[in-house]
Amino acid sequence: MIRTTPRSAGARFLRALCAVVFVLVALLATLVVVFRKQWRPGIDAIRRFNRSVLNPAMLKLAGSAHWYASVIHHQGRVSGRSYATPVVAEQAGGRFYIPLPYGRTDWCANVTAAGGCTIESKGRLYHTAAPKIVPLADAKRVVSPRSLRSFRLYKVGAFLQLDITGEEQ
Repeated sequence: MIRTTPRSAGARFLRALCAVVFVLVALLATLVVVFRKQWRPGIDAIRRFNRSVLNPAMLKLAGSAHWYASVIHHQGRVSGRSYATPVVAEQAGGRFYIPLPYGRTDWCANVTAAGGCTIESKGRLYHTAAPKIVPLADAKRVVSPRSLRSFRLYKVGAFLQLDITGEEQ
């Protein structure tokens, strides 16, 4: 008869932790490949997941003083309905630069059609105008090197540039 000793709780925890890390690394690698290859079905699936799962969760923290994500408040072009969309918005001087990894999305079209939006970032509220889609070459002069590495990794080729016209606290 072969006797086995039961695994300790620490060993089970370590094994579970390794499995979770492996899954997360595999997911990240898949995201990078999907965006770099611009595989439309994969990008559309990511957009649907973000819209239904990630965005509602992100809205709870986005725009706050100590969180990396911002919130864009905009109006629907057709419906006139108010929307709030979490985005990564990097402020550089008197402008915001927002990467467009999916290309021109509904929120981007709404902001462009309206001629601006309100951005909640780092606990402050900014009014913006003059939306303009600019290529990576224009944005890379003002975007932080750390962010630029991520944008290049995911092959982000365009940004929405917004001029800040006012600020509230």
